Amino acid sequence: MTRFEAAARTLRAVARASGLDRVEEERAVTVFRTLVDSWADAPLSAPPPWSGLGADASGCDMSLVLDGARKEVRVTVEAQGHPPSPRAYWDAAMRLSEVLEARYGADLSRLRALADIFQAPDPDAVGVLWHGAVFRDGKAPWFKVYFHLMALGRQNARATAYAALERLGLEGSWDAVESRLHGTDELLFLSFDLVPADIGRVKLYIRHADVTPATLALAAQTPGSDNSGGVRAFVEVLAGSDNPVIHRGALTSLQLKRGSKMPVHASTHIRLYPHCASSDAVLFARIQRALHRLEVPAGPYEKAVTALATRGLEEEGIHGWASVQWTQQRPSVTVYLSPRLYFPQYGPIALDPVRMWPSPVAPQHLHERQPACASP
Repeated sequence: MTRFEAAARTLRAVARASGLDRVEEERAVTVFRTLVDSWADAPLSAPPPWSGLGADASGCDMSLVLDGARKEVRVTVEAQGHPPSPRAYWDAAMRLSEVLEARYGADLSRLRALADIFQAPDPDAVGVLWHGAVFRDGKAPWFKVYFHLMALGRQNARATAYAALERLGLEGSWDAVESRLHGTDELLFLSFDLVPADIGRVKLYIRHADVTPATLALAAQTPGSDNSGGVRAFVEVLAGSDNPVIHRGALTSLQLKRGSKMPVHASTHIRLYPHCASSDAVLFARIQRALHRLEVPAGPYEKAVTALATRGLEEEGIHGWASVQWTQQRPSVTVYLSPRLYFPQYGPIALDPVRMWPSPVAPQHLHERQPACASP
């Protein structure tokens, strides 16, 4: 079996659970095949190349948007070059971007504006550039990118972020962003849609060092919007405690807009495995409770996880992350699910790796590097 064949099984299960029809499902799988072309035909039996995307270095994940209205599925993918290295991955990601431009009309103007900042990544960087795709009922797919802000060195993440925001005309937001960084909080990703700048979103992701539900709730506040009570309750349910301390397992995403010095929107992301629990059964029950409290229908999520848990929910590693945000006072939850390409054989090898490039399970005679940048 190839990596693509195994990963596509998860995508199909999530698409069906979301309510996408067969035509849309096939379209999503076709687009996904394009996204993973750089590694699609690799045999699943071979050791995985390095990837910080997925606890087991799967190199992709799938997510399900839950709000009671939309039928929406998303995928995130890391293009990979050979032999594996940050520069080879950057080159592969740029080739993929050009394919998306030619085949689907993706707008690369902002990506090209930032390319020279990121094109020479640190040889020990965890990642450089990921791609995402969104599949929504009745709409053509659209794409986004995620720049790793530590790609030029962990210590340079803030300077890298500022340089990128300046290129995008968003330097006016910097003071507000920087004021939200506390202690050893880090800037992790810069993301934007591959659409014209006047209609595309730009998001900056902060990874919090040590946070509680209360501090995450404060981090998600934006002018004119305060859903801190909902954020706090959501995190408490997922963590299984009223006052847990989450270490490097929580993100706040800030949406930035030209002409606004303050973030215009925020979302909260929690790493489910293993920060909240190791058992998928425990996480399944907690997400059900969290959705019930938000009055968000859980049916699509339940169908997806049931389809993926082929050996029962006592497995580990199906759940990746969960996020929550509010739009016009309406909550929306996204649950990120892993295809677990390498989990059965290697476990969570990407969570705290002793080596990265070229593979977290590389033979001992290969040159090994200690991680210099922080894995997401």
